[in-house]
Amino acid sequence: MCKTCKQLERLCNVAIISVILRIANKIEQLEEIIRAWGQNPEEILTKDALLRGNISETQEICQNHQLSLLANQLKQLVRSEVSV
Repeated sequence: MCKTCKQLERLCNVAIISVILRIANKIEQLEEIIRAWGQNPEEILTKDALLRGNISETQEICQNHQLSLLANQLKQLVRSEVSV
């Protein structure tokens, strides 16, 4: 592999790690917000993991799914609060 290809591969790896860390940070933020609303985000994620079963997926796909799940839970919490 040429030197330029190795450098490009390194840059791609750094970019992928950066995306994964940003998603993980967003998940942590959503977890804190959901806790502040009186819910348990770990319980939500655990129930979802049990329902989904034993599947193989990349860390990025898993984190995107968790982010989506927590964002939807927060939307439901806000909607239920607004409708009261």
